Parts: sequence; C-alpha cells; structure tokens
Amino acid sequence: MVPVRRILVLFALLFLAAGCGTLTPARTASPPPPAAPAAPATTAAEPVLIAMPNVVGQNADVAVDKLKKLGFTNVDLGTVDGHRIVVLPQNWTVRQQSAAPGERLAADAKIVLGCARNG
Repeated sequence: MVPVRRILVLFALLFLAAGCGTLTPARTASPPPPAAPAAPATTAAEPVLIAMPNVVGQNADVAVDKLKKLGFTNVDLGTVDGHRIVVLPQNWTVRQQSAAPGERLAADAKIVLGCARNG
C-alpha cells in the first residue's frame, strides 16, 4: 500500500505544476470597445400572494401543516389560555389567527395562530 505521505507529495507536485505555465508576451491590442448602454432594469416579479384559510377551531398541528402545504413559510404558535408555550401542537386547538380568512399574503408573511390547550 502506498503511504499517505507519498500521495500527498504527489498531489502537491501536481498542484504546483498546474499553476506553472509559460508566460506569453503582452498583446498590444486596441482598447476594448465601449460597453453598450445597459438595458433599463426590469421590475422584479410581484410576489405570489396566497389566500389565508380559516383555521380557527382546527387542531394546531393540522392547521400548521395545512398552511405549510399552501406555501406559507413563517407560521408560529402562541397561546391564548394562560400557558406559556405550545409544546406539542397536536394537543392544542387554534382559537385565533393573525390574518383574516381570505386575506392574501406573501408566502413569507408572519402568521401567528393563537392556541388553547385541549383538556
């Protein structure tokens, strides 16, 4: 078996040899032609807006899954019943939503679902 050191030396030599090349004399060419005027900047495509469904009354885990499948990427869960945090969304029910049903939002818009613990 070839020692690792020999392989590393071989790679180092190949690397150095690849960087070495013959120098070519500088060309005495005319300066490049002036660049064509830049085309006017096109407006960015408008963001796709997604209609917010009504998820009040649904299981929080199901509601988050539904929103993600629609394309929303910034969905958070909050509490409305005095608990501090939502630990297991499957044990919570959505009682409020920050965006009204039917409201059209960008995919990265912040959506907060106010949840109450089941039981």
